[in-house]
Amino acid sequence: MKKILLATTMLAGTAGFAAAEVAVSGYAEIGIWSNAAGDVAFWQDVEVKFTGSGTTDGGLEFGAVIDLDETDVDVNDDNGTSVWVSGAFGKLTMGDTDGAIDWALADMDGGMTSIADDHSTHNAWFGGNAFDGQGDNQVVRYENTFGDVAFALSAEQENNGVSGSETILGVAVKYTANMGGTDVALGLGYQDAGDLGSAIGVSASAALAGGFGGKIAYIDYKDTGVFAPAVPPAAATGPEFINGGSLAGSIESHLGLEVSYKSGPIGVAVNYGEADFGAAGNVDSWGAVANYDLGGGAVAMFGYGSDVGGTSDDQWSLGLGLSF
Repeated sequence: MKKILLATTMLAGTAGFAAAEVAVSGYAEIGIWSNAAGDVAFWQDVEVKFTGSGTTDGGLEFGAVIDLDETDVDVNDDNGTSVWVSGAFGKLTMGDTDGAIDWALADMDGGMTSIADDHSTHNAWFGGNAFDGQGDNQVVRYENTFGDVAFALSAEQENNGVSGSETILGVAVKYTANMGGTDVALGLGYQDAGDLGSAIGVSASAALAGGFGGKIAYIDYKDTGVFAPAVPPAAATGPEFINGGSLAGSIESHLGLEVSYKSGPIGVAVNYGEADFGAAGNVDSWGAVANYDLGGGAVAMFGYGSDVGGTSDDQWSLGLGLSF
């Protein structure tokens, strides 16, 4: 998602609480966008984020996040909302958050954004979310960290706990360290969705001191035949085909690759994804992103996505991302 920087902080306290803090921040976009049909249109987007946190007298920390934009108007819309508590026992988060695999595996987004997210919404983009979103879209995740190693457990109910529905369970571990000036991150995760199938994934990323970086990630799926596609992969469009939403086919594996470079205000990255649907064929596509930090919370952005394994259409966007 879009990056949002802290803008305004309001502090409040009572005799019964050690401290409470509410931070309000915002993000806006302005530019132009060309969709997969080649139509060029104006683009604007505005988001507001509320982050609340506090600490009890006993040292228990807690907080909540509400992320609002012009589409968050439906009753009971949970998008962008999560609640957490943490302490010596670890951290527990519930709401719109990552399942175990997505928490552990690297995303192929370059750590940057474009105003229409073109570089991370092409058909086979690797977001590492496995079965996230196959249930009621409310994930509960427990995590804890021991030095350079962290692990997580997650669960998502398929249908709000209705009798007979599945619960998607996940477990993951990740390792981060600095090795001679190179930041290294390794991730390993597993999620079981019962009749929906299972997935095991692994990723590795490295950021060199000179600004160059690279990532590779892979997920192997089992028993996802329940998602037999109504149309062959070549006729499918949209990132929900593989990532998020509902799996549109009997996917067997998903590969993601990325190379990036960051120096001062400049950042560029290219990513590639490939998904194997067995006898139904493969889907592959790639994306690119470039950012230039103008200072003061403004970033010039360009993004490109090409669905080369699907419809061969591409899309791009150019504009400014404004954090305040």
